[in-house]
Formats: sequence, C-alpha cells, structure tokens
Amino acid sequence: MYKMALLDIDGTLLTTWKTATPKTKQVINRLTDNGIIVCLCTGRNLYSTLPVLRTFGLTSPCMCIDGIIMYDPTRKSIIYETKLPNKVMREILDIVKTRKVNLEIVTKRHYFWYVRDKDIGGYDFYSSGSVSLPVRSVISVYKHKFGIRNINNLDRFYKQDEQIYEVVAIGDESETDGIKTALADHENKDIYTRLLWGNQLFITAKGVGKSEGLRILCRHFDIAPDEVVAVGDDDNDIDMLEAAGMGVAMGNAREHVKAAAGYVTESNNNDGAALALEKFFVL
Repeated sequence: MYKMALLDIDGTLLTTWKTATPKTKQVINRLTDNGIIVCLCTGRNLYSTLPVLRTFGLTSPCMCIDGIIMYDPTRKSIIYETKLPNKVMREILDIVKTRKVNLEIVTKRHYFWYVRDKDIGGYDFYSSGSVSLPVRSVISVYKHKFGIRNINNLDRFYKQDEQIYEVVAIGDESETDGIKTALADHENKDIYTRLLWGNQLFITAKGVGKSEGLRILCRHFDIAPDEVVAVGDDDNDIDMLEAAGMGVAMGNAREHVKAAAGYVTESNNNDGAALALEKFFVL
C-alpha cells in the first residue's frame, strides 16, 4: 500500500502555462483527506515553490532545489538543508567565471543570472527569439515575480549575504569538463557536480538529488521508499522515479525518462499526474 505521493512541479503538477487544473486540485485534496502524505520535490528554489504549496493547500514538508532544502510550511521554516559554506561557493564561482559559460546562482529566494553569451543553448529561454513588446513585458514581470535577477558584475555580487545553494554552469562540453577538472582539485571534497540536459553542470554539496530528497522525506515520516509513488517528467526526476516504489513518468516526458519509470501517464496538459494518483491510490 502506498503512503506518500511525491510530485515534481513543472511539467508534472502544473500545465505548460504554469496553472493547476481543477481535477488536479480535487485529486490532491482527496489524497490529503484520506490521510495520504502529499509532498513536492522540485528543482525550484524555496521562494518559487511557496505559491504552489498555497495553490494546492499543502502542509507537508517539501524538498526544494532537487533535495537541497526541506521546508515545513506549517512551521514556516527550513528544517533540513545540504550546503557548502558561502566562502567555498564563491571560490567555485572564481573557478567557473574563467570559463566561457553562463551562470545561474541559486539561493532560497533568488535565481541570479550571469549571461556572458546569449547564444549558448538552454539558458535565457524566457527571452530568446524575436518577441513583441507586450510579450517581452509579461516575461519581464514573470521573471521578477519568481526571483530571477540579472547580474553584470560577479565581484559586486560577492558582497551579497544570501546563502548560495547551487551554481549552474551552462556551456559546451569542453568548458564544463574543464570546470569539473578544476573542482576535483579543490581542497573541499564535499563539492559535487552532475551534468543534466547535456550542457548544464550543477555544482552543489554532496548528498543532493531528488532521490536523496525522497529518502529524507521517508525518514521524516518513517516510511519506506517502496511506499512512495513519485511522479515527474524530466532528467532531474529520473533518480527519484527509480528510487520510489512506483515511478510515474508524464506523457510529455522524453523517452529516456519514460524508460526509467514503472508507469507512463497522460501529459501535464491532460491531468496526467491526477490520473496516475487516482490509479495508484485507488480514489
């Protein structure tokens, strides 16, 4: 019998337009009313996760930044975090900034974007291409609302006091490989790297990933991973899908993500997450 539903947000719980369908809300409410634990496990930072918690009325702890932060919405506090000292994170930035890469620097509240080359794929997708002024204005509001800030000077950025949880370097393989080699020589051996989506190098402390987030939540609720249904759609969900008792891939997921799952549901625009939850929790 499954006791927990562990859900990714973007591409899974929300539609392509970042909305929650009435059916998905209804199913989540039925799960919680029946005593099922419903938790979010997302790549989003804490600040951009909070509106989703409120949308679904969730009160169980969630995992943010791919298992780095565990936040309790009832206590309104972080109850677990995996991090490197900011001194080390700034030393990492000193190494990374020597390479031809774009950077995303993630704190609990902000995404700081340092863009050196807008032609590098997989980065500033909110403003890529030729868009009209009204659309550009909407994009700008969206970015600001969710804590996205562009920075032009890393030296000035170092003066900020926010804890840095993750640095993402986006660039060619030669550049990301060079970064990994340099970081391997760093005196701090708790630095961890993982390459996702082909050209995005995620740099964090060790013990990070959605599967680790799953295990942390299982320990918190004293349940086994086999008692979890995990639902996701993207590369950073694969380890979570494989660690859960039942891994569910969304219909909009790519084929290699579907291959890692035990079940494939409908797409996020067709209530796929809700349909899977109804199936495995027999609502």
